Parts: sequence; structure tokens; C-alpha cells
Amino acid sequence: MQRKRRKKKRVGILLIFCILCIGGGMLFVPWVMQPENFRDVKNKINSFLYKENFPDSYNAKSLIAVDCSDDEIFISKDEKAPQVPASLAKLFVVEYAATLAELDSIVDVSYEAISLTKPGSSVAHIEEKEYFLHNLFAAMLVPSGNDAAYVVADYCGGILSPQAGSSRERVQIFMENLNRYLQQEGCSDTVLYDPSGFDTEALTTTLDLKTVVYRLLEYSWFREIVSQNTYTATLPDGSTQTWQNTNTFLDPASEYYNENVCGIKTGSLSDDYNLIVLYRQHNKEFLICSLGSQSDTSRYDDVDFILKTIDESYYLTQ
Repeated sequence: MQRKRRKKKRVGILLIFCILCIGGGMLFVPWVMQPENFRDVKNKINSFLYKENFPDSYNAKSLIAVDCSDDEIFISKDEKAPQVPASLAKLFVVEYAATLAELDSIVDVSYEAISLTKPGSSVAHIEEKEYFLHNLFAAMLVPSGNDAAYVVADYCGGILSPQAGSSRERVQIFMENLNRYLQQEGCSDTVLYDPSGFDTEALTTTLDLKTVVYRLLEYSWFREIVSQNTYTATLPDGSTQTWQNTNTFLDPASEYYNENVCGIKTGSLSDDYNLIVLYRQHNKEFLICSLGSQSDTSRYDDVDFILKTIDESYYLTQ
């Protein structure tokens, strides 16, 4: 009798154990399926099965991916962390300058303004002649011309303070007013000291960049400029200048070329490589802001992976 009781007891314990295992497994499987859990292991399995490299984390220091249709951030990494904007500072400069002067305003470029360009800068080869303001915006946004940024800041500084006696003083006045404007417009985590972004002390966040890009996307001229692989500007005297876009997602000759990418801007300084991309898929637009990657290729790899995620995501089609 005692043996039968022990046997029944063991069977009961085994049955309870099996139920707990099954129940625990049912709870465990959904947890494992979450992207953030066992990501490294799952990426290695996917890499083996599909012969592709799946990153275990994004290289960027700070990153967001936004569904522009509802402003939902569906991918993020330290989105509030201050980072060096580098040439992405030009986005803030262009947006503010567009509130001060008309696009067709004629800017008489001086040697004094061009000479403020720092050695080692990316340039658009702006000359001492007349440009339309929108020509200079394109020179800032397409080849990321630092020389054009100083010319714009000099011109707009003169509007803000006609009595200013030098280009350096006018640029300083422009930057002071720009920083006040940014605080008033909700970009409270951004501070800029140089219109070109050639400054390691400047700071911004992915969220502030999202704010300024949203404003710029309201302008059809901005969308036209940043979406082109090469841009040809017609100057007031009828001459032209053509610039190559620094965004290789737009370059058909690049391995990163993607026909659904609509712009927007690159930026790099020292060891920080930044990239903002507007992507059209599922009949809507997505904005990806990536700051602080360690190399040129890693910033494109990060964003390229996100673009593939958007392509394949059923959730984002809704």
C-alpha cells in the first residue's frame, strides 16, 4: 500500500512539474519573442540562417525613427542625450534664416564673409558675386558648404543689426538671435555657436532635430533641394553651379542607394558621424535621426537596417 501511495505521489509531483513547465513555457516564449530580449543570440541565429549581419545594437550614440503620419517614435536610443550636431546645425540656420528674408533675396557675397570659413571645412566654392538666398540654402544643404553658411549668417546678421561693422560681428549677432529663437520655438536642448556646425562645443538632440525638420518639410523648396543627388543652382547673373549631395542614399552609384529615400542631410565632425533621412514607404513618410556613429559606413548601416525594418514591418503599414 505504501509503495502505491509513493508511486501516486511521484506521479502527482511529476504531473504538477509538467504543468508548471508548460505554463512557464507559454509565458516564456512571448518574452523571448520581444526584440530586446536575447537579441544577441537571435541575431547570431539569423546571421547563420540567412547569411546576413543583424546588429546587436545601433552604433549611433543617439537615434530615433519616427512615423511622420502620427509622430510615433517606434525605434529609439538615448533620444534625449545631447550630441554634437556638426553640419546638421545648418538645418537650424536655414530654418531661422527663412523667417528673416525672402528666398529670392539677392545676397552680395563678400570676401570677408567667405574668409571666416575654417580650414578643413566642407565647402560649396561660393564666389564673390551675387547669389539668391535659396542658392545659398542649397549650397548649405547639398554639399554642406560651410562657406555658404557664413555668408547666410553674415547677410541675416546685417538684417538684424544694420549698424554692425564687420562680417564677424554680424555672424555673432545672427547666432545670438538664433539661439534665442530656438529656445522660444521649443528646441531647448540645442545651443549653437557657429553657423556651419564646425564646432565641438555645440549640442543638440534627436528630438530637437525632429522639430526643426518637421518645420522645414513644410517648405516645398526644402524638399526639392534635399531630395536631389546633384543640384544645379541658377544665380542672378544667369550662371550656374552644380553640387553633389553628401547623402549617399541618393547616389545611384552607391551600394546604399535607395529610391525611396527623399533626403535629408549628413553631418560629421571629429569622431561623430550624423545622418538624417526622410523615407517614403507604405504610402507615408518616416524620419530617421542618427547621431554620433563612429564611422561613415556605420551610420549608413544603422539607417539601412531601419529602412529594411520599415519595409518588412506589418505594424508600420497601418
